[in-house]
Amino acid sequence: MRSTTRTRRGFTLIELLVVIAIIAILAAILFPVFAQARASARAISCISNVKQAALGALMYTQDYDENIPMIDNNGSNGYGCCPAGSCLPDWGKAGTDPNEPDAMFMGVIQPYTKNRQMNYCPEAGRTPWPTAIPNKAIDGETYVQALDTRGVYQSTYSQMAVNILLTEFGPGSSWANCGKGGIYKAGQGAMAGWQRPAELILFTGDSVWGEGINGDPSPSLAVGNTSVWPAYTSASKNCTDYGGYGLNGAPGWTWYVHKGTARQGHFADAGNTRFDLGINSGFANIAMADGHAKAFKQNNLERCDFNTDGKVWTYPYWDPRYGNLRFFASARPTKQLHL
Repeated sequence: MRSTTRTRRGFTLIELLVVIAIIAILAAILFPVFAQARASARAISCISNVKQAALGALMYTQDYDENIPMIDNNGSNGYGCCPAGSCLPDWGKAGTDPNEPDAMFMGVIQPYTKNRQMNYCPEAGRTPWPTAIPNKAIDGETYVQALDTRGVYQSTYSQMAVNILLTEFGPGSSWANCGKGGIYKAGQGAMAGWQRPAELILFTGDSVWGEGINGDPSPSLAVGNTSVWPAYTSASKNCTDYGGYGLNGAPGWTWYVHKGTARQGHFADAGNTRFDLGINSGFANIAMADGHAKAFKQNNLERCDFNTDGKVWTYPYWDPRYGNLRFFASARPTKQLHL
């Protein structure tokens, strides 16, 4: 009897190659789309986090006479304003005492947000503190588990960073009591003095300690800067140098990490005509002082403009003392006034 079993023919080599080529083409098309979708999801998560943190800071103000916290709320060793003993943690120096208070800005509002994971931007990632703290370009101290567990490291080098013009380093602040065993006073920390909260930066969701050049690993370790300010550049030379680095000396440490062309690198070109490179090459998520959040590019967020109402040059989104954005004119006066 003849067998009825049929022999199945396999794919030929050409057919296999065609299938592989089709899969490769589809992958080349779809993988970038998937990557962009993931990046967009991280950006959405980050802007949600920064909005929630802003609401936590505003809740804090209701308990403290409508004042936001300072950058450092227990005095400063590094800046010479320590009432007694050690006032660590300090801005950029966490210390090694496991009992140090969580006294930096984001630590103080933590009881109102109740979520430390929210302080990390998913695009930047979580900071590996056992690696970051001993690095001499960052803290250079011995890593202490208790300070990590209690969130002191995260608050000292927070990715979410407050607008420095609203703190003890901003306009109108006072350090007069420092030599008398007292503490500094924030000049613009009272909400009553904020002329336009909906157009005023409260803090950024994305900041970085360094540019990631000359041995600095800050971007790759996702180390934040706790406070940020507008960069003093050729494009903003009519305004104040709040960072103290001199003209074109450094960025303001907001990290424009979302959809950036680079995650690290110098912020300006060699001729100091562009300031949207390196860590400034993308978007940053910003919480405004009324609690809403939005994304900005560097040339908009950190621009210097002339306020026609106050007759001064200032940073429209940073300075709380002057009126609505409609008072900022694109026409420049002949006489340059500095603030």
